[in-house]
Amino acid sequence: MTTDETRAGGLIDQVGVELEELRRAGDQLDEAVALQSGLNRTDLRCLGILYRRGRVTAGELAEESGLTPGAITTVLDRLERGGYANRVSDPADRRRVLVVSTGVTRDIGARMQGEVELALREVLERREPEQLEVVRDFLRDTRGVFESQIAALTAEAAPGAGESPADGGAAQSHAPLEGIGAGRLEFTKGASQVRLTGDPGLTELYRATFEGPAPEIFVRGGTVTVVQRRRFFQRANSCNFTLAASIPWDVVLRGGMWKLDADLRPLRLSSLEVTGGASDVEIELPAPVGVVQVRLSGGASQVKLRRPKGTEARAEVSGGASQLVFDDQQLGAVGGKIALASSGFDAAVDRYEIRFTGGASQLSVTTL
Repeated sequence: MTTDETRAGGLIDQVGVELEELRRAGDQLDEAVALQSGLNRTDLRCLGILYRRGRVTAGELAEESGLTPGAITTVLDRLERGGYANRVSDPADRRRVLVVSTGVTRDIGARMQGEVELALREVLERREPEQLEVVRDFLRDTRGVFESQIAALTAEAAPGAGESPADGGAAQSHAPLEGIGAGRLEFTKGASQVRLTGDPGLTELYRATFEGPAPEIFVRGGTVTVVQRRRFFQRANSCNFTLAASIPWDVVLRGGMWKLDADLRPLRLSSLEVTGGASDVEIELPAPVGVVQVRLSGGASQVKLRRPKGTEARAEVSGGASQLVFDDQQLGAVGGKIALASSGFDAAVDRYEIRFTGGASQLSVTTL
């Protein structure tokens, strides 16, 4: 081993140690702020979102914090009693309730995030531009690693994980199409290394092939439910799904997705939902019919969505984003909530409404 290789190996070890120490120090800072404020860590996380956003719906707060609707209600009760948040009617829609920050929340947020950001900025200003580029790229790559693992690990705790659908289905790798007017493909426990496409000539509802242990597949009417029994992120596992393109499809992928390659152009897509995180995802969308909802929640990293040229779309990101590309617009790091739309979106009858929640990095929404 050369001297340079020995030195590089030692530096890599030191970087690993410093990352671990950074996580520990960050945890201790959160604990100190929570203790001084009389809050727990979950309340503090929600408080940070309120500080950045100012006002959100309870549903948006639940999505960004990763809490269930029941859990977020309990948190909001505590925050409201402590004077950290208020629930008010939305002036634009009296049926909807908004959660708004208070002066106390803004004070804690400024101390918890504002002072730290200013101090870190002073540290960074001592570096040369070339050094800052190295730091930026390392942090982006590190975040991508973390989000890939989050997408994998959250599958283990996803709602319905390990449960079979209601009685009446049968495990199978294909099913008849006759008599089916619409399809629904649903992964209940996440998946990895999935290839998904449609086939206009397929005379069955779907076809599936696997490398490695196969999941259980249950069919009831036009609903195809995939239940992965093992940890889905075993690298040796992969699957190929082909859907009949003669019927419309709703596609629901719960529990996290890692390495999804979906060419949906042959299909009529009614909706697409990915929950529990997504990493290393490429999806080619068909021309929309009506308003087609696309939802990715729980964090997204290295996600590329492509739609046919001339298709109108709107992309909304909440929870912050970095490296966001929407058609010819390119944005760096942005906080809070941002929405970008194609020029003819408002007037279009056929269009995509795309929403990312829970934070995102390296997102791309472009045309084919």
